[in-house]
Order: sequence, then C-alpha cells, then structure tokens
Amino acid sequence: MTSPAISPSQNKTSILQLFRSITLQEWITAAVIAAALGVAYWAWTLVYDFTKPFLKPLGLKYLTSGLWILASVFLSDLIRKPSIALFASIIAAFVEALITQWGMSAVIYGVVQGVGAELVFLIFAYKVWNLSVLSLAAAVSAFFSYSYDYLINQYSSLSIGLNFIQVMSFMISAVVLGAFLSRYLSNRLLKTGLLDNFLIAKQAN
Repeated sequence: MTSPAISPSQNKTSILQLFRSITLQEWITAAVIAAALGVAYWAWTLVYDFTKPFLKPLGLKYLTSGLWILASVFLSDLIRKPSIALFASIIAAFVEALITQWGMSAVIYGVVQGVGAELVFLIFAYKVWNLSVLSLAAAVSAFFSYSYDYLINQYSSLSIGLNFIQVMSFMISAVVLGAFLSRYLSNRLLKTGLLDNFLIAKQAN
C-alpha cells in the first residue's frame, strides 16, 4: 500500500514550520560564517583582478567568479532551512561591500545570487541536499547573477557565442567553487562534531 502524496498545502506548511524552527544559534552561526566568507570574498577579489586580463580575451573572465556563490550554498547545506541562502548571501555581500571596490553594489549581487539558490532549495522543499541539488542551486545562482550583469553591463551588444561562453564558465565555476567546495567544507566540519546540533548532522545519521 503506497503512502498518500503530499499536497502543496502540506508542503507549504512544512516549509513554514521549518522556517519557524530556525534557532538563534543557527541565525548567529549563519551570520558569523557568512561574514567570514565576506572577508574571503575580498581576498578572492585579488585573484579575480589578477586573472581577469588573461581570461577576459577568451571570454572566460567569469571562470573565477564561482566563489561568490559559496555563502548561499554552504550555509544552506549546513542549516537546511528556508531563507538561509538569501540571508547568508546578503551578509557576505554586505561585508564584502565594506572592504572592496564593489561598494554597496555587491549587496545587490548578494540578493540576486541568494534568490537564485533559494529558489532551487524551495523547489525541493528543503528536503533534498545531495550534491546534485547543491550544484543546481549554485548554477542557477550564477545564472541569475549573470542575468543581472547582462542587464546593467549591456551584454546584449556582445555576440550570442560570447554570452554563452561567459555564462557557462560562470555556472561551471559556481558548481566547483560553490557546490563541490561547500560539500567538502561541510564534510570536514561534520567530522569535528561542531555541527551536531544542525540538521546536516542529524540527517546524516
């Protein structure tokens, strides 16, 4: 005998309950780690600036941009509850905005990237956290970010081929530096026991 299907209203209730279950410890953990990643974003800006002159002529300047997707995917993987992707992405971007040349425009990217990842986790009702879902979230986040770049940087004047290369290189970079790196860091932290109170540890048992 098969179990009854979960209705959309039940899914909505489940997601709302998950959101309400976010503890103060989880909010603080997300904020602290995201802020630390914001500082890491500043350091990564140096890598981006160094590689850009070599990669841009090939249409690959976004090949190092995937790290800026890490906060939304990594913190979501740890806490596994609604809104964490957006919250973490905004916090990391805000810290980055304070210490880099991007200024407050970085916060807009934080919102756009966070929304992209959040939508994927929402589609899976915050219940599936395998590497494939993390990779999809990272790729969609990168696509949203590139779409924003497309609008404000007038990429419509570029060829279809160049736009394709740029967005694909960004999405591939996001999967590697956003999803795979996230899962690697999560697994390392799990072994320390620091995540025992979080869903990632409870669902691993």
